[in-house]
Amino acid sequence: MQVVLSEQKLQQVIATALHELTERARTGVPDTGTFTPLSTHFAAGALVKGVGDVELRLAPLSGDAGKQERYLDVRVATASGGSHSSSWVFYGKTAALKEVLKNEASLKGKIRDAIVKSAESLQRHELG
Repeated sequence: MQVVLSEQKLQQVIATALHELTERARTGVPDTGTFTPLSTHFAAGALVKGVGDVELRLAPLSGDAGKQERYLDVRVATASGGSHSSSWVFYGKTAALKEVLKNEASLKGKIRDAIVKSAESLQRHELG
């Protein structure tokens, strides 16, 4: 099932959103301790079939005793916003996160794959 409607534009908006999140993470994610989750959104309806908004969210793991565990997830909403699917594209310590954020090409691929898998899942499970 082909869900990507415009691969080039999808890659561009992922790159832009990832760049924005990475810049904010450089100053907003401490080596240890909690922090306010960081997120960025973009509309993907014209890029991926059946999708509305996509959110990239970087947050600390709740209940982390050492306060170093972080995750980056991708949340994909249906066009109506009534359903969503999310998946982690990174989980680990702060140092590992900073290394992952330096490898934009690899991370862009993981984010794209998460969007496509979520879109396919949402389409399979859509009520109607």
